Amino acid sequence: MSPVLSLSQVRVGYGARDVLRAVDLQVLRGEAWAVLGPNGAGKSTLARVVMGLLPARSGKVEVAGLSLPGAAPAQVARQVAWVPQGMSDDAGFTALELVLMGRAPHLGAWGLPGEKDVERARACLDELGVGALADRPLSEVSGGERRRVWVARALVQAPSLLVLDEPTAFLDVRHQVEVLKAVRRRVDDGLGVVAVLHDANLAAHFATHALLLRDGDVLARGPVQEVLTAERLTALYGIEMHPASAEERVHVPRWS
Repeated sequence: MSPVLSLSQVRVGYGARDVLRAVDLQVLRGEAWAVLGPNGAGKSTLARVVMGLLPARSGKVEVAGLSLPGAAPAQVARQVAWVPQGMSDDAGFTALELVLMGRAPHLGAWGLPGEKDVERARACLDELGVGALADRPLSEVSGGERRRVWVARALVQAPSLLVLDEPTAFLDVRHQVEVLKAVRRRVDDGLGVVAVLHDANLAAHFATHALLLRDGDVLARGPVQEVLTAERLTALYGIEMHPASAEERVHVPRWS
């Protein structure tokens, strides 16, 4: 099976400083990769590279067989969707209007959303629990509601690869779980996902695989049950972690 994302010896930086060094990663259809690491580890930089928004200094980046940078933006948009960490330039749109933008790559240069596109958009809003906000300007909704609208926009795009940069930001516990469950349903249907997360316990239940970044280097990568261990999380975050119980994949900081 061809990967929907392939990174080979990718090095990225700003100015004279390298932020990521020698990153290798392959994501197949039906895999959800959680990217974990402390602040400044290079997680959001990795997401920007995958989206083609930031060129690698060296190495090779391919998304659904398209080389980045270099592939036509329209081609990339049909294959990749993302939810950015910062949501901007959306205040003048209603929730439905924003979600319908996710259908744009499939409509052609002069295409307008049809009835089926509107049905899909409303269904995604309903699935994320924000259907009642369809006609409300995004300037009038909460940060958590706005985040769920952006996730709906990405899902309705029907990509091969979904890139999520802190998708659970601003969300309460219930909606963190519901948003990740909605994404995971697509993973089970063959979607590939790369999700930057801060909560190792959410990652353990949502993801199939994990990539651990520390100071720009890959600390570990592989299936979650092998990577998200107390020993590796202790090394990753620099604070001793221990399992909360033998039955649950939950790790908590040791306070004393």
